[in-house]
Amino acid sequence: MGTGGTPGHVHAALEERCSSPRSRAEFSWEVHPDREQVIVAVGGELDSGAAPRLAATVDELLEVGFGRIVVDLRPLTFLDSAGVHTLIFAAASAERRGCELSLVRGSRNVQRIFELTATDSLLDWGPA
Repeated sequence: MGTGGTPGHVHAALEERCSSPRSRAEFSWEVHPDREQVIVAVGGELDSGAAPRLAATVDELLEVGFGRIVVDLRPLTFLDSAGVHTLIFAAASAERRGCELSLVRGSRNVQRIFELTATDSLLDWGPA
């Protein structure tokens, strides 16, 4: 038996799948509220499947009254056009409400998407 009562062969197969470079990293986020701002650290893959979850999180934070939201892209491993669109829309939504949304630059691969789509200048980039 593997861990947690899982048969050994199933456990080994799951380990292989999860550690395989071909497996997709699940989208995750952590919200860290502070007095002046709230930091949303996003990790894994921000794609069309994950974008609505991030949008809902940012919208909820704006609704409860956070005036400054920082989205930390450093843990992100993948970003597609849906993710870029969500970040631009979230920034515009924050601005309409008189709030600020800034981003912490991600890895070179993530930043390359902003360069290729010429959207880098549409967003506020804050310090790490």
